[in-house]
Amino acid sequence: MLPIETTQTRVITQFKRVIAADQLSQSYIFAGPAGVGKMQVAQWLAMRLFCLNVQDGSPCGECAECQRILSHNHPDVVTISTEDKTIKVDAIRELKQEMSKSGMEGNQRVFIINDADKMTTGASNSLLKFYEEPVANTLVILLTSAKNRLLPTILSRAQMITFLPADASRIEASLVDEGIARNVARFASRMANEPAQALALAQDEAFNAQLTAVDQLLNKVAKRDLEAFIQVQSQLLPIAKNTTDQAQLLTLIALTYQLAMRHHYQLNEIESGAVNALSQQSGAQLADQTAAVLVAQQQLDQNVSFQSDLEQLILKLIG
Repeated sequence: MLPIETTQTRVITQFKRVIAADQLSQSYIFAGPAGVGKMQVAQWLAMRLFCLNVQDGSPCGECAECQRILSHNHPDVVTISTEDKTIKVDAIRELKQEMSKSGMEGNQRVFIINDADKMTTGASNSLLKFYEEPVANTLVILLTSAKNRLLPTILSRAQMITFLPADASRIEASLVDEGIARNVARFASRMANEPAQALALAQDEAFNAQLTAVDQLLNKVAKRDLEAFIQVQSQLLPIAKNTTDQAQLLTLIALTYQLAMRHHYQLNEIESGAVNALSQQSGAQLADQTAAVLVAQQQLDQNVSFQSDLEQLILKLIG
């Protein structure tokens, strides 16, 4: 089973039924927040159409066809993706030229437009001609996190599939299956919307260093140990030198308190480390401390010095 099947079960099940009934549409819009697995489902769908070893309605993910799709090397699965602010009309014209050709290795062709909301008006109008004169055995999938930016005429002619954020517990389980330590999996799964992002985060050395440092810091905070201030200088500042790392570190602190709060009210499984230590406090204390972390996150967004912000936070948490 491919990981996306466990995190977007509802969407995958829907497509299995549609394909089994031979009712696949020619165009879909995959709409939902960034990172929920829209591209992974698009690839799953392409693999399902080309797979040489379909099992129980799912592509195997291992045959030559599936592997070429996963590595973006399949000639009949074309993806448009750009780092630019817009997808211009020339890109869509080239795509339409590709659509007019027969499949290089079969009848079916799949075209995926990532961030379709980036299409200019000219590009969108150019794509409309596909809907007016659809090409047989051609599947077009538009991925977007801002469906309201798509032309109403496109919205009305493609079938909308709405993606919801994957359940964190399922992502956590998939990470553990990949050999990730449970504690790391728990945090990574709650800081990413889909398994691939969570796995990359869980395997990132910088993330793991921050997670360890935060756990040590908050263990000291739970004991009202003033050495927590020393740790800010000695361990935290060196691993949070830019705004991205600083925001991530504060997010880890906030998430630790969220898990501690859930554990305090017995909503979590057995916890260890700082989560368990913090959860021994009263619910009122945890609520006040969680609010203090939120203020620290807001101050960071307002360009307050990170060192000053963190030291003030520790003072509030210990006090």
